[in-house]
Amino acid sequence: MSTAFHPQTDGQTEWLNQTIEAYLRSFISYEQDDWVSLLPMAEFAYNNSTTNATGVSPFYANYGFHPTVTNPAAVLPLNPASFASGHWMHAVHEEARRMLDKTRKRMRRYTDPHRKELPVYQVGDLVMLNGRNILTRRLSRKLNHKNHSPFQVEKVISPLAVKLTLPRKWRIHDIFHVSLVEPYRTGEMQRTPGPVKVLQEADDIENSEEYDVDEIMGSTKKGQ
Repeated sequence: MSTAFHPQTDGQTEWLNQTIEAYLRSFISYEQDDWVSLLPMAEFAYNNSTTNATGVSPFYANYGFHPTVTNPAAVLPLNPASFASGHWMHAVHEEARRMLDKTRKRMRRYTDPHRKELPVYQVGDLVMLNGRNILTRRLSRKLNHKNHSPFQVEKVISPLAVKLTLPRKWRIHDIFHVSLVEPYRTGEMQRTPGPVKVLQEADDIENSEEYDVDEIMGSTKKGQ
C-alpha cells in the first residue's frame, strides 16, 4: 500500500519511468513537442525487451511468443492450437514466477543486513514524525527540528504503515511509512499529553494564519 513520501513503495514504476524517459530523450525533437507520438513505439520496445527480474519480455510472458517486428512480415502468421498455447503459457508464467522469487531473494540478501527490527505501533500511541518532508516557516532546514511531535496513531494500516492525526491545514496524506516515524520519548517528570494536547502542539508547528483580501492595489500580467 502506498504511503506518503515513500516512493520505494512502487519501485518498479519508478524504474519504468526512467527507462521511458531515456528512450524519449534519445529520439525526441529539439523543440520537445513530439514525445506523445513516440510513446506507442516506446511502449512496444519496452514490452518486447527482456527484463532482469523475470528473464523474459512482457510480450513473451503474456502471449508466449515475441511479436514480429519486420514490416512486411517475414513469414505468414500461424494460429497454434488452444491447448498447446495454454500449456505453453502456463510454463512461461511458472518460469517468470520462479525468476521473480529469485530476484526477491537476491534483493533481500543485499538489503536485510542494513535493516533493523521495526517497532510495533498500536492505536493511541504517540510518535514523532520525521520533518524532512514537512515545510515550516523557519528559514534554515538544517537548523530546524528533525522530528515533529507528538502525533497520535489513529490507525495501524499494516506493520509498515500507520495513519496519524495531523492538523487539517497541513493538507498532506496522513498515512506514513514506518521509516518516517519513531516512538515518542518523554522525560521521567513529563506527563504524556492527551489527544487534545497533541493537536495543539501540531497546530503550532507551522503557525500559519489566514487573511481576507480587503483591496487590490495593483496588478501586472505575467511576462510583462
